[in-house]
Amino acid sequence: PKPELGQSRREFVAPQSELEQRLAGIWQELLKVEQVGLHDNFFELGGHSLLVVRLVSRIKTELYVEVPIQDAYLADDLGALAALVARNAGPAEHDYDAIFDALDELEAFDA
Repeated sequence: PKPELGQSRREFVAPQSELEQRLAGIWQELLKVEQVGLHDNFFELGGHSLLVVRLVSRIKTELYVEVPIQDAYLADDLGALAALVARNAGPAEHDYDAIFDALDELEAFDA
């Protein structure tokens, strides 16, 4: 059975870092929800095994980070997933704000 909305949603804490915001955007698209908080649970928002596979794929293609599917299951809230992605990115790639700023500049240059 689907959980009651009051049970599945925790107190909303907005994603702060660029990485958290990017992951929240991916969750919003996959789960078809309007907002995702830092402590929201992927599965309680409607996620399931097929969406975990799509989530891992999107992280790889959009953030260039490999996340094992079994680890994505364990990191079921947004904050935990952001920490996992940061760890898997490697020490040279932890400055996501700088990376995303550079990508934005490249996109503006190409336009």
